[in-house]
Amino acid sequence: MRRWLLAAVLVCAFIILAAYYYANVSYHLDYLRESEVSANYDASVGRNVLISGEVVATGAQSFELKGMYGTYTILSSAAVQRGDDVSVVGTLEPGHQLRAATMYASSALLSALVYIRSFIALIFVSVLFFASWRFDKRGWVIRPRKPGSQERDGA
Repeated sequence: MRRWLLAAVLVCAFIILAAYYYANVSYHLDYLRESEVSANYDASVGRNVLISGEVVATGAQSFELKGMYGTYTILSSAAVQRGDDVSVVGTLEPGHQLRAATMYASSALLSALVYIRSFIALIFVSVLFFASWRFDKRGWVIRPRKPGSQERDGA
């Protein structure tokens, strides 16, 4: 009974903290996010913003970045290619233009590599875990395996 009560208290505390964070996250950011910019574009002009998205076109001194809420012209001479994932911090200007101050770019291949690497790590950790531990279905408990034995799950 105490375990269930403790679990319920921890879940409630987690939900309350997550709701508080979601409601107040914009007050603690250094830069406006794209969602706040799209909600009130005119009030955001001249302020520092953070826009992330995919490069859809490139030019000599600028490139087009497709974010979640629209397409922005990024004024920067940085070398990017179509398909790159880019995060840009800069000053928002009229006409959906952003004068870049800081930028992080990664290719689509590197972005996919993060997920592939995480999947391989998950498999590795799962094998290590289940080599030393087993799940007891009767008691719904995870128990250590006895050294040198070849016990099966549920045994």
